[in-house]
Amino acid sequence: MRYLPTLLLLTLLCTCAPPAPAEDAPMADLHEWPVDQPRKFILDSDTANEIDDLFAIAYLLAEDDPTIEWLGLSSAQWYHVWSGDSTVYQSQQLNEDMLRIADRMDLPHPLGADIIMGKPWGDYDARDSPAAQFIVEQAMALPPGEKLAVMCIGASTNLASAIALKPEIADRLVAYTLGFRYDFNGQFWNKDEFNIRRDLNAANYLLNAEGLELHVMPISVAIQYTWAMDTTFDHLSRAGEMGTYLRRRWETNATNDPKRTMWDVALLQAFLKPEQAPETSVLTPPENTQRAVWMYTDIDEVAMETDFWERVK
Repeated sequence: MRYLPTLLLLTLLCTCAPPAPAEDAPMADLHEWPVDQPRKFILDSDTANEIDDLFAIAYLLAEDDPTIEWLGLSSAQWYHVWSGDSTVYQSQQLNEDMLRIADRMDLPHPLGADIIMGKPWGDYDARDSPAAQFIVEQAMALPPGEKLAVMCIGASTNLASAIALKPEIADRLVAYTLGFRYDFNGQFWNKDEFNIRRDLNAANYLLNAEGLELHVMPISVAIQYTWAMDTTFDHLSRAGEMGTYLRRRWETNATNDPKRTMWDVALLQAFLKPEQAPETSVLTPPENTQRAVWMYTDIDEVAMETDFWERVK
């Protein structure tokens, strides 16, 4: 994600505890993952857009996590006027670079859609792609009662398209997205945010998708997770070839930036260690189908950063 400093200032909301849902408000569905087996998981990433995506992928590649069964890494588009052409192919290239460095080219890494879902003025026409088909295939292959976690750390084009292509998979999925801003005091949404702007149609489709359990990490919460360049580079110096690759991407992506916010890493670590990121049930925006979804309210950024570097070393 790329956010201008002036827009970042607008996200600094009150960090006090959010108000409890009204007594008559519906509670979002919450799948109980079995404690004796790993959660099946797909990561969908607009990797070439920013550096935080790469750090999220590196966290997964650093070691096998017994709490998840990582089924695949798909690429997402992030087109805008300054991005250049074929953004999904840029993301795909970086995904493959990282898999090669980690000697994990065996992990499925399907290509995502290169343009948004639907049309520039709206609609929900599915954007078919190998990534969307992979989500459909993995969801349909689940045994009865099991669910698949799909995490979008960019535009949600591939996930929304997969559901549009095969609507019956909605209740087989648990979706995690990074995006939006949310005001917990006023209890209102703001869709004026990078990932949502990259495919507003797909974001609305997920909000409207009844039967889909949806968890949202708003950037107004993820902004707490900011790393210093000097400290990060010191850690990366001990992380072998992957560390060298990540440092080079930081230097070329933002040469003089002394700090970077790890938006995507915040959502990934919140999913892997929910005790570090509380959630509350909220209603979807009034222009969308009225239903309850989950919203992260806070993160323990200190514990997250400590956990990250204990794993990536």
